[in-house]
Amino acid sequence: MADNVNRLLIVEDEPEVAEFVAAVASRLGFSIASTGGAEFAQLVDSFRPTLILLDLHLPDTDGVELLRKLVDRGSKGHVLLRSGVDERVLSAAYELGASPGLAMCGTLAKPVMPADLQNKLAAVMHRDRELDVADLMRGLAAGEIVAYYQPKATLKDKRGWFIDGVEALARWQHPRLGVVMPDEFIPLAERSGVISDLTSAMLDQALRQIRDWNAEGLRLKCAVNLPPSLVTDLSFPDRLAAILANNQLDGSQLTLEITETATMQDPTKTMDILTRLRVKRIGLALDDFGTGFSSLTQLYQMPFDEMKIDKSLVTNIPHSREANTMVSSL
Repeated sequence: MADNVNRLLIVEDEPEVAEFVAAVASRLGFSIASTGGAEFAQLVDSFRPTLILLDLHLPDTDGVELLRKLVDRGSKGHVLLRSGVDERVLSAAYELGASPGLAMCGTLAKPVMPADLQNKLAAVMHRDRELDVADLMRGLAAGEIVAYYQPKATLKDKRGWFIDGVEALARWQHPRLGVVMPDEFIPLAERSGVISDLTSAMLDQALRQIRDWNAEGLRLKCAVNLPPSLVTDLSFPDRLAAILANNQLDGSQLTLEITETATMQDPTKTMDILTRLRVKRIGLALDDFGTGFSSLTQLYQMPFDEMKIDKSLVTNIPHSREANTMVSSL
């Protein structure tokens, strides 16, 4: 077996689909093994896949049974499900894998789109080299850190859901590694002190996009994540005001998302900064609420105008009266 750290096991009974997936994965740098299901257990043990693309519908078995075999073998490989079954069945199979601890990394509906497949494969690749500060600074200077915009919807009485905002999410379009997700480079930026420059770049991109949307008659609010280091930086509100002025905008279309933990580092200084931001009409969202150990008294005194409740609190709402009560009270 090759020493490649990226090994894909394709479990698929349609040869043309398996060949297509193998071609895409090979171009990305994966080693490939393939089976229609019969040699599954043997290949899991011998090939030791880091990623398993698993079709739920197989001639002599089914994907749910194979998920159970992965659990029994203590597999650490990521699992990507593929099927043409009903979306709810696909979601149920995904949860069956995730509940016992398998590293479920997504689903692919039929027919498989090349771009979707490539993105799913690239997202779980192990990198041959750690990212370093010099590469991150080079990427920032080259404009490789770009904003992807995730829609935000509001439920307006009985009129339904309306898209009235977006959240700007940082992605690194790396010339060698492809699209690098933030969990790979944000911690590096925070440790190295580059996070301030990265945040400024994201804010500038987001505000230019708001200005362009305004010119097209599309008025949306845009949220940008604010790192913990800037929540205690007394010069930040003035720097942000300058970025707003450069883009000929006031603060009413900008929301800064701040984690619960970040607000507790230096509450007095944070209160100063957050109050100044609200004076400038900038929205403030408390992000990931429920994951920290903050004082509710301190939090309600801070001038947030939006709370984003963490999924750890809302996951059990359909099944737990206690969880429902807690979230409703928040």
